[in-house]
Amino acid sequence: MIRPLTESRIERRGIKPGTMAPDFTLPSVTGPVVSLRQYQGQRVVLVFTDPHCGPCNQLGPYLVRAYHRRTAKSPAIIIIARGDPVENRKKAEEQGFEFPVVVQHRWKLSREYGIFKTPVAFLIGDDGRILRPVAVGLNQIRNLLYEESPPGIRERLTATADAISHILSRPIPRREAIRTAGLMLASTAFGVIGMPKAARAFTCAPGETPCGVDCCEEGWQCCAGECCPSQVMCCNGSCCAPSEVCIDGKCQQQVLP
Repeated sequence: MIRPLTESRIERRGIKPGTMAPDFTLPSVTGPVVSLRQYQGQRVVLVFTDPHCGPCNQLGPYLVRAYHRRTAKSPAIIIIARGDPVENRKKAEEQGFEFPVVVQHRWKLSREYGIFKTPVAFLIGDDGRILRPVAVGLNQIRNLLYEESPPGIRERLTATADAISHILSRPIPRREAIRTAGLMLASTAFGVIGMPKAARAFTCAPGETPCGVDCCEEGWQCCAGECCPSQVMCCNGSCCAPSEVCIDGKCQQQVLP
């Protein structure tokens, strides 16, 4: 008898804060093995990725910038990749990764960490325990990196400009795109001048739902900090197109029988 996923006892939402992070010893794409115990006494951001995951590739530049602006108090970064080691090495070289990229066997280590998605990230404390709930998707991991290694004004403005460009190119009504872009720009401006995060909330009208730096109107859903039409799928932190479904954490065209 096949049991439904809702009855499965396998953790699928990430191991909880306070839990000891499962140790591992895995080969890196450059040759040497890497283990979590090597980082004992340090904080670590552990990022699970896949070379065929679009949001994982979008996350790459944020990881590189966080690594370059690190301080003595910043956490180390380790990527746990799936798939072919040669393909992952090529991806790491293309993105300019200077931190360890190791390859797990299928979902073996993901299973130990209790989540079968990419990208996801865990913040591990210097005592080896999980410090906070798992960050799922591009936006949540980007926010984690910003909190642990705060960017400068120039980088924040550049990131906001890139995000606004992405929003304006999305297949949503022009009015909504311009409004969302304006909210993001206002939020960045508040951050640059030191306004508290709570100041963002006043931009949401009655009936709207706060969503990251945005506000979702009725008929829209919050998807990892982005507003998606309620009739589309939110897949691993990304809004799928109306004709797509979420398969293995990726938006893919629905194949009708």
